[in-house]
Amino acid sequence: MKVSYLLNKENNNLNLIRLFLASMVIVGHAPILNGATNYWVDPISYFFPFAASGPWAVNIFFFISGLVVSNSLLTSRKPLRFITARFFRIMPAFAFVVLISALVIGPLVSNLSARLYFNSDIPFAYVTENLLFQVNYHLPGVFLNNIYPNAVNGSLWTLAYEMSCYVILLGVFLVIRNKGKIYYNIILGLIIFESFLPYKPIFNWIGSNPQINLLPAAFALGSFLAVNAEYINIDKFSVLGLFLIYFFFRSSVYANLFFNIACSIAFLYISANRFINKYKPKYDISFGVYLWGFVVQQTLFHYFGKMYVGWHCFISLLITVMVAYITHLLIEKPGIELGKELNPYTEAIV
Repeated sequence: MKVSYLLNKENNNLNLIRLFLASMVIVGHAPILNGATNYWVDPISYFFPFAASGPWAVNIFFFISGLVVSNSLLTSRKPLRFITARFFRIMPAFAFVVLISALVIGPLVSNLSARLYFNSDIPFAYVTENLLFQVNYHLPGVFLNNIYPNAVNGSLWTLAYEMSCYVILLGVFLVIRNKGKIYYNIILGLIIFESFLPYKPIFNWIGSNPQINLLPAAFALGSFLAVNAEYINIDKFSVLGLFLIYFFFRSSVYANLFFNIACSIAFLYISANRFINKYKPKYDISFGVYLWGFVVQQTLFHYFGKMYVGWHCFISLLITVMVAYITHLLIEKPGIELGKELNPYTEAIV
């Protein structure tokens, strides 16, 4: 199958894949936020010791985002439309989660009285800094006695990096515009190649954290497939070949990189499977699940303490899916529709 075929919404079930990945972030956070228990292992790190469910899922998220977002920009070729679509896809739900965390959940679970809580400048700083993508995890007196204390929503850090990818993508598009795919491929190829280097000359500023330093390459790989969608073919043999490459490098420093690449392409291939494609979620709640997961898990521990990790995962997922569903209907969906309604006003602007 050509990637161009896979990119047609009718031919893939990427919404289900994203929902699964968002759920895996909750699974990965469970032993950290609940505390480890017997008869439970991280399903990814158990088989692949160099990886863990949370970072693994986030990397594939970035690959899918790079693929879908780049295809959207290259198809519409309207920068303002791209900005509008990204803004209304992300900001309404993001702002809602941040505000509810600071104004409702925070005072309910804080060790401080409501008066002392709201007399503090910290809730205001939490809202404003996070909405400006200057990640702030702290609210006064909130989750101080949790196993992972003081962190209201540890998942928010990825949004700043994703927004950076959008800005870089848009900047590259504005510079290259109609000069040909070769220029896109050179830039994207350099970003992907950099991930193999011990020193990162382009993205050295993001540090050496293994949870972070592969994200630019993941996004760039998705963008590369979008740029060359008409020429790249994905089938079971290409997926098998990528896993064979991973197998040969499984004991090297490149194990995580090749594993993420193989899994990303495999999920793209799986998303187009006829059987999988039959079970498309009616609503795409994956972003809401990702945004709410950490908050729900911390709140669950706050009220009920340590439990068997499997129960923590199950209850957290159940609550998070329900909250994400409500968020989607009340906030995300109207926001996305508003963005679409603004399209006619952006079409005439180059």
